[in-house]
This record gives sequence, C-alpha cells and structure tokens, in this order.
Amino acid sequence: MTVEHRFGGRWTDRKLDILSQYLTFFTTALRAQNFQLLYIDGFAGSGNRLIERIIAQEEPLFGIENRSERVHAPGSARIALETNPPFNRIALIERHAKRFEELKKLCSHYPTVQVDLLQGDANEAIVELCRTIPWRGPNAPGRGIRAVLFLDPYGMNLAFSTLEAIAATKAIDVWYLFPISGVCRQASRDGGKLAPYKRAAITRILGTDEWENEFYNYPVTDDLFGHLTAKHRSADIKTIEGYIKKRLSLVFPIVRDPLTLKTDNGSPLYSLFFALSNSDPKAIGLALKGADHILRTGISSQVRPRK
Repeated sequence: MTVEHRFGGRWTDRKLDILSQYLTFFTTALRAQNFQLLYIDGFAGSGNRLIERIIAQEEPLFGIENRSERVHAPGSARIALETNPPFNRIALIERHAKRFEELKKLCSHYPTVQVDLLQGDANEAIVELCRTIPWRGPNAPGRGIRAVLFLDPYGMNLAFSTLEAIAATKAIDVWYLFPISGVCRQASRDGGKLAPYKRAAITRILGTDEWENEFYNYPVTDDLFGHLTAKHRSADIKTIEGYIKKRLSLVFPIVRDPLTLKTDNGSPLYSLFFALSNSDPKAIGLALKGADHILRTGISSQVRPRK
C-alpha cells in the first residue's frame, strides 16, 4: 500500500484553488453575454510548479519505508490554459529567461488557445496592455473585453502605479497576492533600522510615503537624558492589511477584505485581495456573487458539491 503526502505549502494550493474556481465562474457567467474574455497573468513563471510528495511504502520484511519524489503540478498559467469554458485570449507575462522558455513549451501543448507570451517587466507589460487593449467602444469586439488579472509578484516588485492603470480600464477583475510578510520585514519593528531602501520599497508598492505615520508610533517626549525615544512599529498584520485595503480602495470601486494565507506554522505570508475595476452595479453584483462565495466556502457558486 502506498500513501501519498504532499508538501509545497498549503497556502499555495489554497490560492490556486481560489483562482481556478473563479476563472471557471467567470467564463461560465460571461460566455453568453457577447464579451471577449481575457486572462492576464502578471508573473506567470513556468506555468507549472514543483511539489514534493512523501510516499510511505509498506514493505513486508522491513515495515514502512519513506521516500520522496518531485512532480509537476499546475501553476496559475496552466490553470488558465485548461479553464473550461475557455478564455478567448490569454496573456502571460514572465521576465526570467529560463522560466519564459518553459512557459513557451507549456503553451505549445495548447494549440487551440490564443496566447500572447510577453517577456519583460510585469509593470511595463501590464500598463501597456491596459493602455492598448480596446476594452470598449467601436474598436472593441462584441460588447467589449472583460478580463481577470492574477498578480502573484516576486517579492515587492509590483508598483502601485500599475494598479492605477489596471483600475482605469474599468474592465478587469483582480486577484492580488499582496506580500504582507515582505512589507513586515522591510518595515522593521525597530524604527531605527528603517533604512532608505526599505522605505522606498514600501512606498513604491503602496504608492505613498504616508504609510510610515500609520505603521509607527513616533516619540512625543524626551527620555530621562533629554533625547527623543526611538519610534517602533505598532501596526500588526490586521492593521497593515486594513491600510492596504484603504489604499486599494482609492483606485478600485470594490475591494474585499483579504484572505490571510499563512505558512504551516501559522505565520502570515500573503494577503489575497479581490478588487474590481468595473463600477457597473450589475458587473459588481455578478463578480461578488462568485468571489464572495469562493472566499467563504472554497467553491464556486456555479459548482454544487456532491451529496
């Protein structure tokens, strides 16, 4: 008898399951409405991910013997390529040369899917897509183009200005895996260790330097020796997530409270935000029907669990 146990981060499985469910909900809900449906992956990687499986093999003479093996599992790009009903078009962005070559190989196995492979900086590529795609109007196909954009950045590489360009389209549903642990690392609890490059990284991802006033307690009195006491970060994870939501809400009409994804030992790692750029009440109602249900239960409202 062989028993399999998977490693690689339960949070990874969770985020990809949520994405998969929403993509199916999205294409199912909009396929009959004469929209052209687009999926954009800002940090597509190779399209697959490696997971490690521990296999417990029962041996008659020696009892249980464990061994491990690495296998490929679908990443976000492959999930999009295999979404059914399918997207009309898929845009995959990846900067790293080796991962980009692997992505090209993966896409070659899906010859019926229209895929745009874009090698380069995600911020630049996303802004250019947002600017050049005819989302609506006389040059748009059918009733226009509607999109789902998945943002799973490497570190803190996504600029807030990119989010502003996304929101301006008024046509994109966004799943944003915000690197909450990265912000907490840069925003040192000891304010004296808040180096200029750390400030710059957080300011870029949040689009303002006002975060420092929100995260830190500044000294208001002298100590016994006549010096100002050092500031310290008083904001916890929930406070920081609340501030991020407030920043996102300045550009997106709808932003849902994030799902905090944690490591197996319970440490917060990412905050998964869902945001809508479309302000139309009908579009909002439909999108939230799917997203809220998936976030709450882990399954799409279009998919009924077996009894």
